Amino acid sequence: MLFVTLVLLIFTILFTYKKLNHTSTRFMYGIIIGWVLSFVAFTLYLSKFNYYFNVIHTFFDFSPGTWNYLVLTKFNPDWLIRMLNIGVGLFYCSLLGFAIAFTRSLSPWNQRIGYGGILLFFIIETTYFDPSFHIALSNQIDSLTFFRVMEMVIKSLRYLILFVAFGLLINYYLNYPKIKFIKNLTLYHVLLFIPLVVIHLFIFSWAPKVLVKETYLKGYFNYLQPPLGYQSILLPVFPFAIYLILFLMIYLVYKFNSIEIYRKNRDIQINKSIDTATLGTRAFTHALKNHLIGIQSEAAYLKERHQADNESQYSLDLILRSSQSALASINDAADKLKNISLNLQPMSIDLPVQQAIDRLNEQASRCQVDYSPDTLPANCYIDFKHLTEAIYNLLLNASESLLFRDDGRIVVERSQQNGWALIRITDNGPGVAEEHLEAIFDPFFTTKASVNNWGIGLSYCHKIIIGHDGKIVVESKKDVGTTFTVYLPII
Repeated sequence: MLFVTLVLLIFTILFTYKKLNHTSTRFMYGIIIGWVLSFVAFTLYLSKFNYYFNVIHTFFDFSPGTWNYLVLTKFNPDWLIRMLNIGVGLFYCSLLGFAIAFTRSLSPWNQRIGYGGILLFFIIETTYFDPSFHIALSNQIDSLTFFRVMEMVIKSLRYLILFVAFGLLINYYLNYPKIKFIKNLTLYHVLLFIPLVVIHLFIFSWAPKVLVKETYLKGYFNYLQPPLGYQSILLPVFPFAIYLILFLMIYLVYKFNSIEIYRKNRDIQINKSIDTATLGTRAFTHALKNHLIGIQSEAAYLKERHQADNESQYSLDLILRSSQSALASINDAADKLKNISLNLQPMSIDLPVQQAIDRLNEQASRCQVDYSPDTLPANCYIDFKHLTEAIYNLLLNASESLLFRDDGRIVVERSQQNGWALIRITDNGPGVAEEHLEAIFDPFFTTKASVNNWGIGLSYCHKIIIGHDGKIVVESKKDVGTTFTVYLPII
């Protein structure tokens, strides 16, 4: 049963870690190798003590024939002890390394120090419990107190590693509520590691331990039995615990697949939302385009018929230009409302903000744009193209509201607050009436009496920012100005 659980765990991890960063993946492989190495070395070492068959049979469901084969095979006990100690040390050290890499709770320099400390502990532990080194050390130091203290210190550090690893993961879960799939993924890891560590502690609570002792005859050693006497109390309930853990792991795999489906299909959900909002307008815009083309055709015909009438020519030119502008606006609206796919990548939030400001300045905008970025860097999961377009639309909307002001000014601020990156865009334009604020993000809602404004820009911005697991808030006072605040979760 334990082998079935282990196989399920291995395939689960290999399947679920295809998309994670390389450092955490390597540490996860270290956890898997530590698991396998511990159990293989433990089983082979116990084959030296044939009367442990009942214990092994309970744990691994070995047949008597398989067990007899292992007993008769002459494995090198020193190497089996080394494998066991390496496996146990690798399991716990990789667990802490994974917690550091996955949560990214330390700066790059402190991460390197943490990895160095983990490596140093692993080397000290495996070296101290190595049979050859320990025998050589015991020949130099004749003090039982020293060895007991060393063993107690190393075991205490192992429990400290467990405490720190789970502490980092739980703290990351509690303080990372902004991106739903990352929060759920962290909870998945915590729940998965709990039964994994409990089983490991149940079987290897005594490890690492000095399992070789020098005898009075030089060159001859006694290989000690692992202290498994207490297992007799827990063995009757152990199979039920395995069934429970197996059920829990299957449930966690199901939940994780749900999280992965959510993460991979977030674009589809956004597409459906935008597509649903436009179903009722496609027929309208198609019919409107046909009417505009008809108006253009008739205007062109009348222009040709009344070439001598200058006033008619002037009016017909206005009709043609207005129709052409309206067609361009309809096409632009259709482009913005078509299905959108977001490719979210970790990136500095300053990049799309600066790109949007530069794009507005290239249009020789009359208004002044003041940009105040935060000194603290902020990285978010971003689709650079669409987020730049959304911020540009907000800037363009502010710029258009200042067309009739000589003192027009746009202030762009980038700050942080409680795990959110804030982009605040403020203008000193005419503002928006309070009764219009609730509908400002609705498709085709606009307060501008212009044929070029179809009320698509803000609806597009809202959909894109929601697709980034963010939110957008608008504040406005009539004749004072308007402020749009974009919140994006920091990673």
